[in-house]
Amino acid sequence: MPQGPSFWFDTRIYLAVATALLVVIVFYNPYVAVLGAILLCSLYLYGRERHKERQKALDSYLYTMSNCIEEGASYALKSLPLVMMIIDKEGKLYWHNDVLIDWFGDEVEIGQSIMDICPEFPLDKVWGKSGREVFSTEEKYYDVIHEPVTHAMEHEELTIAYLNDITASEKVRAECVNSVPVMVYIQIDNYDDVLQGLSEGQRTSVVAEVNKLLAEWVAENEAVLKKYADDMYLAVFNRQNLNKCLQEKFDILDRVRAIHIGNKIPVTLSMGVAADEDSVAILGERAQAGLDLALGRGGDQVAVHVGGKLQFYGGKAKAVEKNTRVKARIVAQALREIIDDADVVLVMGHTNEDFDSLGAAIGVGIMARHLGKKLHIVVSQPGVSLSKLQELLVDYEEYQDLFITSAQAVPLITPQTLLFVVDVHHPELSAAPELLNRVDRVVVIDHHRRSEKFIANPLLVYLEPSASSTCELVTELLMYFDDYLEFNKMDATALYAGIVVDTKQFSVQSGVRTFDAAAYLRRSGADPALVRQMFRLDFETVKSRAEILNQAIMLPGGVVVAGCPDNIKNAQIVAAQVADMLLGVEGVQISFVLFFLEDGGIGVSARSNGAFNVQVIMEELGGGGHQTVAGAQVKKGTMEEVKRQVIELSAKYIEESAENEGNSTARG
Repeated sequence: MPQGPSFWFDTRIYLAVATALLVVIVFYNPYVAVLGAILLCSLYLYGRERHKERQKALDSYLYTMSNCIEEGASYALKSLPLVMMIIDKEGKLYWHNDVLIDWFGDEVEIGQSIMDICPEFPLDKVWGKSGREVFSTEEKYYDVIHEPVTHAMEHEELTIAYLNDITASEKVRAECVNSVPVMVYIQIDNYDDVLQGLSEGQRTSVVAEVNKLLAEWVAENEAVLKKYADDMYLAVFNRQNLNKCLQEKFDILDRVRAIHIGNKIPVTLSMGVAADEDSVAILGERAQAGLDLALGRGGDQVAVHVGGKLQFYGGKAKAVEKNTRVKARIVAQALREIIDDADVVLVMGHTNEDFDSLGAAIGVGIMARHLGKKLHIVVSQPGVSLSKLQELLVDYEEYQDLFITSAQAVPLITPQTLLFVVDVHHPELSAAPELLNRVDRVVVIDHHRRSEKFIANPLLVYLEPSASSTCELVTELLMYFDDYLEFNKMDATALYAGIVVDTKQFSVQSGVRTFDAAAYLRRSGADPALVRQMFRLDFETVKSRAEILNQAIMLPGGVVVAGCPDNIKNAQIVAAQVADMLLGVEGVQISFVLFFLEDGGIGVSARSNGAFNVQVIMEELGGGGHQTVAGAQVKKGTMEEVKRQVIELSAKYIEESAENEGNSTARG
């Protein structure tokens, strides 16, 4: 259809030109000019009428089109296969289309809250924000696109939400996710030690029972199991069955631990599980890394890499002491070569060094001095343990300028510098974390169960959770380092003090190798009298301990919780001492002592008599440690809040342990 105004404008131009021509014709033939004028007037009148008719037709067409568009938009708003609604902060409906009624029933009314219609609707996530959320009801999945209304009613803040039913696609996605492969590496912990001393029939029965339980477990989970070594297995199952195992907290660990066919050492399993990776190759790497991590934490547990996160299950059994020192001899020889290539040797422990950390550092120093290397021990800050040790070393020339700070260590670093990290493997808990980024050659020696965070790219790692202390590990390394190795009375005493403090006077975590190491140190000149002198308490500390004990509360399950007042000096040391003391009380199985950190936050010292793994509890608070000795530092929270967390976590752990034990007994 031509545009009316434009066409009539052009026509009038043509008529004006014709009029000018008629004026010229008048001078030549007036009669022809009159006829032309009549014709021109007729054409003008006809054109004007036609223009009016076309303009009316155009207006009618535009009006009709406008009505159709409005009706179509209205129909689309009401009939699109998704819910559209406008709500306020409380979820009250201001407007909605008819689909909301079709999906949620006829009782929907304007002014009603969407939470009454659909209680699962994520109002707190949707209100006042632009974005997308997915939520589910009992049978349906919905995708919500939401956005604040920019031109809302006066004094009213509104949000428009679009709900799309994605149940079909979510079911397909869930089926795909549930069918993705999961890889599991399984290892029997201390296989040789478990079977040692058993008759051939008993050995066969133990292995057969383990195989039987694993076969039953994989059958329950529709998995495939392949044994590729005497103590190693590979299992593959799908993600849906992994969810089942996570809910059951891998109760196969409890079933295997219940095996008793003449074996003195309990049979335990370690597993590395991996899922949700991009390729099978990465899946295998993650599973193997998980198994290594589970073994590094003492075994009898499962490390699960799933959804980009690492989770741990189990860890109830005590780490079993290995009867062979082959690894210690190999590590000692490797250390000799590594130290020999260094020009400067730096040693550091964890923050707020204790006697185990300091003693192990001095033990490493014996190796460095024997090979003629320049040595320094890097400490975090002056503490009670360091002060008492320095008082005994003041008269010995070889210990002058031995202890330095991180700032003093930095100028000493060269490309050939060797850094030992002892009694800790968590980078942030080391005495000087900044040195780890400056030194390329790092050796880690520790007896704590391996945590998720570990020092990156170490040159050598000697991690033995079954050892009583890092001083025990270093003492064994000294035995095999050199036949002509000599060290003085103070070296031996420092190492002996580290073993004594971590074993609580040889009362916990003490095995045959612990006493062998202690005997070796005694023969080398360790003086128990000097150790007792280092452990002596001042009167203020004794009073502080009594004050904390007076506030302790006894909870069901043999749990004791106490808190340090904020005016106690050396609160961390006193808290650890009180936690140890509380284990001597009749009926106490776990003790927690909370204290104020100097830089803010709350610290927790946790102890166990071995019946429960306090490391697992402390990891929930971001800490770690050992099965019987652990701790955590909570940067945010008050004393009462952290105490409440500790009580809840310990109660939950004890309850789960009792349930798993009951399940194992029932199966047996």
